Amino acid sequence: MIVDGHTHVASRDTDRYPLHPTGVGSRWFTDGFDVEVLLRTMDGAGVDQAVVVQAVGAYGFDSRYAIDAVASAPERLALVVAADPDAPDVPAAAKAVRVFGVGATEPTWLDDDRGARLWALAAERGIGIVPTLWARDLPQLRPLVEAHPHVAVAIDHCGFPDPPHVPPAELLALADLPAVHLKVSTHVLAPLADPAAFVDVLAATFGAERLCWGSDFPQTQSVAYPDMVALARRAAALLDEPGQHAFLAGTARTLWFH
Repeated sequence: MIVDGHTHVASRDTDRYPLHPTGVGSRWFTDGFDVEVLLRTMDGAGVDQAVVVQAVGAYGFDSRYAIDAVASAPERLALVVAADPDAPDVPAAAKAVRVFGVGATEPTWLDDDRGARLWALAAERGIGIVPTLWARDLPQLRPLVEAHPHVAVAIDHCGFPDPPHVPPAELLALADLPAVHLKVSTHVLAPLADPAAFVDVLAATFGAERLCWGSDFPQTQSVAYPDMVALARRAAALLDEPGQHAFLAGTARTLWFH
């Protein structure tokens, strides 16, 4: 089984689902990557399930299309919405809430009461948190995670490693927090001469059961989708069989398909 832990969708019906571009990432959403395209692409690459992550670059905090997309194939898709830290709105279908801290806005919600409110809401609802942060801001997650140790956290894109072949020290420093998981996405793996060695370091630090692969399709378009899946398999090559299953499917299912 293969589960893609990080995909996006955008509707062709811009009257029903108007775009609100935020300037984050590429403009992939102008090319009609809707849920039907996602499912066909998954089928063509042998991917069983996927997590639809709210496309902040396309819609900001308006998660309506992501909600409807997941509802069209609930046995195959899981929902991660994006939350406005000032006024979080988390629909019942969401398995986690994404909080953004990259781009033009600094993540001041980390150290004021907004972050604490988000974690408390997640604890109350029994859902996870997906922080999208630069490595430099990761240390500020610690008090929030420690205050709610049962809220699963999945850090997007490994905190954007720079240089790309070295896991950020700020990321590795969170390994003692059992709630912290890592999304190891295509744009983290693709630049690496030896992606398996990179994943092996993460697994040695966090445990493979706290790692999951995500394509970032179609935000990342430098690699064709079947090649993204092949890259994920290569990245897991040094893990034992249970570790490979966790990285390629099990962790994502535990986090978002319960």
